[in-house]
Amino acid sequence: MVKKVSNVMPDFEYFVKGDNPTLLIHSGTHGDEYGVIDIVRKCVEKYEGRLPDFVFVPVVSPSAVKAKIRVNSNGFDLNRIFFSDSKEIEVIENIKALDGYKFNLMVSFHEDPVYEEYYVYESSFESGESEKIKNLNQKLKGLGIKLLNGVDDPDDPSLGFEFVEGYRKFVVDKNNKSDGYITHWALINAGVKTAFSVETPSKLSLEKKELIVDTFFKDLLIKGS
Repeated sequence: MVKKVSNVMPDFEYFVKGDNPTLLIHSGTHGDEYGVIDIVRKCVEKYEGRLPDFVFVPVVSPSAVKAKIRVNSNGFDLNRIFFSDSKEIEVIENIKALDGYKFNLMVSFHEDPVYEEYYVYESSFESGESEKIKNLNQKLKGLGIKLLNGVDDPDDPSLGFEFVEGYRKFVVDKNNKSDGYITHWALINAGVKTAFSVETPSKLSLEKKELIVDTFFKDLLIKGS
């Protein structure tokens, strides 16, 4: 795993394993979701040898994480303005980090500051639902993790999707290049076939948050899982 640092934004760093990464791992997209960053970083280090070649961006929005607020230093939620022609420096540097790679799978780790329930978005161009994710969710439920049944955020007009047992499938229109979500950009522009957005509740204990992320790595990301 090789550490790389932006030439124009020194606080933006990312890590690359191998010459042809097929896995993209994100965390730190929103600054008020900083609690999961170190958990993900430790899992990447723990399972590095068992993961396929990857690019890992631990802090997608450094200025937001530094301030510990949702938006970056220019007042933008990076997960609503992620466009190929963006003039926002954090978007530009994230896109540069992925230049030349074509990924199969993307996982973006987030935290939900409101709910105590865990949930996952799956995004792809196909309508089929992931049985692996459903099985993982039931495994976590058996380990004492509550799963979201209901709407993710009724106050956010861009969200408000119904979840069943912590799962929601989102079918992306490959011709729609204007919604600004990072996972959707990656599907359209970076070869990603499936993207998961993992929402770990901020209110959970560190032990339970570590359980969620570690289980996700073991059951979904390591080679042969």
